[in-house]
Amino acid sequence: MMSKQTPWIISLLFTSILPETAATVLEPRWVHFESDGISLAGHLYVPDTNSTGTAAVRRPAIVVGHPRGGVKEQTAGLYAREIAEQSGFITLAFDAAYQGESGGLPRYLEDPYQRANDVRNAVTYLSTLPIVDAENIGALGVCASGGYVPFAAQTDKRIKAVATVSAVDLGTLNAEGFGSYGGPFLPTLNGLLAEAGRQRTAEGLGSPPNQTRVVPHTPADVTSNLPVFYQEAHDYYRTPRGQAKTSPNLNLWRSVELLSTYRSYTFMQLISPRPLLMIAGGAADTLYFSEHAIEQAEEPKELYIIPNMTHIDLYDHTTQSTPKLVDFFRSHLRSSNNSISAQRRS
Repeated sequence: MMSKQTPWIISLLFTSILPETAATVLEPRWVHFESDGISLAGHLYVPDTNSTGTAAVRRPAIVVGHPRGGVKEQTAGLYAREIAEQSGFITLAFDAAYQGESGGLPRYLEDPYQRANDVRNAVTYLSTLPIVDAENIGALGVCASGGYVPFAAQTDKRIKAVATVSAVDLGTLNAEGFGSYGGPFLPTLNGLLAEAGRQRTAEGLGSPPNQTRVVPHTPADVTSNLPVFYQEAHDYYRTPRGQAKTSPNLNLWRSVELLSTYRSYTFMQLISPRPLLMIAGGAADTLYFSEHAIEQAEEPKELYIIPNMTHIDLYDHTTQSTPKLVDFFRSHLRSSNNSISAQRRS
């Protein structure tokens, strides 16, 4: 005679052999906010715990900045989504001014001071949201934003925790060349600046802006004499691995005049006593940027090196970097809803 419990047992056994349902990917909310009169397009990642949008569940939030020539759909968006999913915090990845789906003319201008202001204005935007705890906002920068985020945080004390991944100081890179920090200017720099002035004049007379490539555009452009950083950048930005239609690999050539006198890490000591975490690959040929920045900073600070990883590896190989970032932000951004934080940790 069949036991009354048999259907339950059969159901349990049947359920146990079914494949696990894949975790639901957190989808972003499309948002826009102003940055010095320019409309910026962003992806706001809001964990389910914030679905009510009430002040009772105000959460810490994190601004995430993208690399030069990048957009919110690439590595910045990946980190924003993963951190939100794993921490329960709100995150914001956005297209910088002149880039992607954000406004601003001329297109593809790389203005380091505007990029830093974009970070500050992203903090302002998050501070106005009823679901955000404005006293607990952090910032993360990847590649070039690993220079812009610390630069912004040096003077914007609203940023309570600062982190970078594969950081680069574009000012030093443009003025001194790859592999140098604090050395002499490139011998060609004065000529480059003179050409930037001529291009400004030409634009004033009606010529179109001179746009160049950020990374090698075709496989033929990838040569063995290039730094590994540039060789691997082609594989990320110009293949399905990381290619985005709003990231056309263009740069306004005369950006060099704005970058040449900009330095990301001169006043790193101003970040203290707020915490600083810089993550870099042990095999990255850009590691020296993070090493220099950490030397300039005061405690609390940490340089977290992931062995055998290159600069570009950390754009989408995040199994070590994301958990480290989650632990860092959890430690230093205190949630106003402790029960939800505890649930996310379990």
